Amino acid sequence: MDRIDTGDIRAVVREHRPQWPAKSFLSRLDSGLLDAFLEAGTLLRFTTDDVLITEDDKDSDVYLLFSSYVKVTARLDPTRSALLAIRVGGDVVGELAASGADRRIATVTACGKEPVYAARLAADEFVRLASRYPASLLLLSHTVGSKLTTATRRRVDYSGRPPLIRLARVLVELADDHGHPLGPTSVLIALDLTQLELGSLIGVGESSMLRALRQLKQRGLVDSSGRRPVIRNLEVLRAIADPRAAGDHDSAK
Repeated sequence: MDRIDTGDIRAVVREHRPQWPAKSFLSRLDSGLLDAFLEAGTLLRFTTDDVLITEDDKDSDVYLLFSSYVKVTARLDPTRSALLAIRVGGDVVGELAASGADRRIATVTACGKEPVYAARLAADEFVRLASRYPASLLLLSHTVGSKLTTATRRRVDYSGRPPLIRLARVLVELADDHGHPLGPTSVLIALDLTQLELGSLIGVGESSMLRALRQLKQRGLVDSSGRRPVIRNLEVLRAIADPRAAGDHDSAK
C-alpha cells in the first residue's frame, strides 16, 4: 500500500469516475459533496492482495473506492473463507464500523486491475460530513439498505432455492453490475472469480456449484473457460433466475 500526495486525488477521480456504476454511492454525490469527502480523505494506492480491512479488527476507517475492485470475505475456519461481496470503484466500504460496530465483520482485499485507488477517512470525519450534508446521509442509508437487501435475498435463496437458480441469480446480478456487452445477448463479467468463490456467493460446496455450472454450460448459456465468465444469453439466464420459475428447475437440486 502506498500513500499518494493528496494533490493527486482529483486527478485520480477524474480518470476513473466514468467507470463508476451509475447506482454507486460516489457517482450519485453532486460535485460539492464529493469534493468535501475528497478533501477529508487520504489517497492510497493498493496492489493485488493488499488488505484494506481485516475481519475482527477494531479500527473504523472508511474507504471510498475509486478504481478496480475489492473482494469482501469472512472466515469459515482457520483455512477457509467465504466470498460475501464484490465492491468496485464508486463504492464505499467500512461504513458499518463507522456507524458503531465494535469490530470489523469482514476482510476487504484489493484485486483486479492494479492499482486499486481509494481514499481513507477517519470514521468520525466521515460521520461528520455525512451528517452535515443530508443528501449524502440519505445516499449512505440507501447504500447500506441495498447491501442488507442483497444479503437477505441470498439468505432466502440458501434456504429454498436449488443451486442452479442460485447460480443463475448471482450471475445475472454480476452481469448487471459488472458486465460488458459482447453482442446482442452476450455479456462479459469483468471480474476474476474462481469456481470456489462462485460457490461461496451462492452458499454451496464446490461440487454442487460445478454441477449447476455444468447445466448452464450444456444449455449454452455460460462460458467459463476463460479467466472471466461470459454470459451467452443473458435474457434466458434471467428467466431461469426468476423465482417464479423455480418449480421448472427442481431437478437441479
